[in-house]
Amino acid sequence: MNGEVLSKIVLKIIFIAVFAVEVYLSHQNGKDSGAASKALSTRIHISEKMLRTGAHIISFAVMTVLACLVCRVMIVAVAVWAVMDEMTKPMLDNGRHCSIVDIGWNLLGVAVGFGLWMMITLL
Repeated sequence: MNGEVLSKIVLKIIFIAVFAVEVYLSHQNGKDSGAASKALSTRIHISEKMLRTGAHIISFAVMTVLACLVCRVMIVAVAVWAVMDEMTKPMLDNGRHCSIVDIGWNLLGVAVGFGLWMMITLL
């Protein structure tokens, strides 16, 4: 197995891991999610709103960069998931809701990730 094939496999595994963590955190029940973000924001001394907003942007930016490194067409799947992630929350009936603002933060993360990937490829 050559190095390029191996690196693609590793990137796919990392992408799947990041995706799994994002789905888990995004879809845990509202009470647990709120308690976890409140505790973390207190511990790292930033507002809970900033923490949650940053989590949307950073997680989707990372997924987008990884998707572009694996296969550029996957950026479409990440962008679709950026919307579907929020739309699937109410279906679980766990105290979470679909937020248009959060969809915007997710899509901003996709745009940031794509911009980062473009900068990486131009270097």
